[in-house]
Amino acid sequence: MPGIFDRIFNRGEKPVTSHDLKVALRGVNRDRKKKQMEMRRLSAKSDDLIGRLKEARKTNNREEVDYLYEELQQLKLDQALSKREARVLNLEAIGLKRYTRAMERLEKAANKTRIQDLIERVRVAGLDEALSKQQLEESEYLDRLNVTLEDMKDVLQSEEGEFGDEDPDKEKFMKDLDEIIAAEEEGHEDVAIEKHEKLKAKLEEDAKESEE
Repeated sequence: MPGIFDRIFNRGEKPVTSHDLKVALRGVNRDRKKKQMEMRRLSAKSDDLIGRLKEARKTNNREEVDYLYEELQQLKLDQALSKREARVLNLEAIGLKRYTRAMERLEKAANKTRIQDLIERVRVAGLDEALSKQQLEESEYLDRLNVTLEDMKDVLQSEEGEFGDEDPDKEKFMKDLDEIIAAEEEGHEDVAIEKHEKLKAKLEEDAKESEE
């Protein structure tokens, strides 16, 4: 079955748009939530099996111990597969988010040449190939993703240049915000939450200073 980027960028119909990418991203995000729920369910099942194994071990119930141990081994395989699928979905979401932002700004500038260039870059990037490997290498995938966007820096930064100003506080805030977004896109939810809390605390501190 073709990968998500092949399905979007090689569908043989009208050229892909930012709307198409948003629709695909919503689908991936739904799958990510389902996968997270599945992983929590498997984790709870693992805890239950270990608890039952402890009890069976205490009572020297060898048949129950052997049965529960085999169940636990199968569960480990299920958890490994689920974890890998979750990583793939996270990486797909990163790519779709970045391509959506780039496509939106190229469409805003009505730059059809660069839109086509971006589409062609994604078509030959081999992103689906990197995701389908048995040993998933996130760094390889992200490297291929970055290559497709390496000439898009002016587009991705144009919005900041168009609406930005020389307010150093705003510049620092936007930098912190970008770090939170990057952490979320890369699946580092704990890092994103930590940075979010620090940013919120800084805003509250600035508010107190303004009242003095």
